[in-house]
Amino acid sequence: MFSLPNEAKLDVLKCLDFNQLFSVKQTNFYFRNLINKYEGELARMKFNTLSLADENDCFVYTGKIIDLESGLFDFTLNDQLKEKWQAAVDKSIPLFLDIFENSKSFVCIRKRNFGLMCYSSYLLELPKFPKNIEEMIIVRCWLEHLFNCAFEYADFSRNIFNPQMINILFDNDKTIPLQFNIQTSAILFVDKKLIENILKFSLNHLLVSELLSINLIDDDTTEQHTNLLFNILINEGNKFTKIFLRGDKLSKFYHLITEYIATTRDFSKMVHVIDLYSIYTNFKLSERAEKVEIKQETRVKYTKYQIANIYNPKVKFSFYSEERYGSIYIKIKK
Repeated sequence: MFSLPNEAKLDVLKCLDFNQLFSVKQTNFYFRNLINKYEGELARMKFNTLSLADENDCFVYTGKIIDLESGLFDFTLNDQLKEKWQAAVDKSIPLFLDIFENSKSFVCIRKRNFGLMCYSSYLLELPKFPKNIEEMIIVRCWLEHLFNCAFEYADFSRNIFNPQMINILFDNDKTIPLQFNIQTSAILFVDKKLIENILKFSLNHLLVSELLSINLIDDDTTEQHTNLLFNILINEGNKFTKIFLRGDKLSKFYHLITEYIATTRDFSKMVHVIDLYSIYTNFKLSERAEKVEIKQETRVKYTKYQIANIYNPKVKFSFYSEERYGSIYIKIKK
């Protein structure tokens, strides 16, 4: 197989399921790098959910603990990388960032049992603070396994992986896409000290094919963080098809989005669908709104309209909103 061109090797690899690919990856560095290079075209092991649970979560009591040694494989650890790892150990850099300061975190993976409406839970008890190089190797191997899986849903509303530790462990290895492959995911902005890391984690380590739901605590969202999140909305459409923002006060995001839609010369990188949900209804209809339709019912007010781009009036974004019980929901779609 070594003598075959890469195209032929790829055709062979496409015939293998995830477990077979995993076995081939462990044979030598050549096949490991080849599979990592084309992993987007090859089979992935699929799970229903990925979450970071604390020791009080019910999944922890019912889940099966995975033997960490079972996921180890050989890879090159040169002196330079080993020195960086040792520095991370000495500084006690955490693997997890706990939004609610949990004492212990577990990586919880759930898979639906075939033909049954029940789930099996599997737990990875990875060290929050790796104490030596051996534990760094364990974390490094298991993260690579997780990056090569696919998940229907991922919950990062309580904990996230520390983006700093991910960068240290993989040291800008371009052969491995350092992203969790997810259909839908949820994250929560609570602690002002963690917001920047949550944004970095979302931007650099999540690939969400359907929906990313972000819950904002506005009192902790600074102007800098607002701008960082807005930058994701207008530039990361290749990673996030749809983003759902929930928060107490989202009128600023609404204003930024409507102005950008109307005045930008290039919206090709923009997230395709943006949903906003706020408990405050002090949203003023944009002066740029066209073809406005309003329907008032007993407890609900429906509004539909369009906003056109001033440089290309043929490009229009549709807006749909519902106001009820003191809250407002807005859908923005190209």
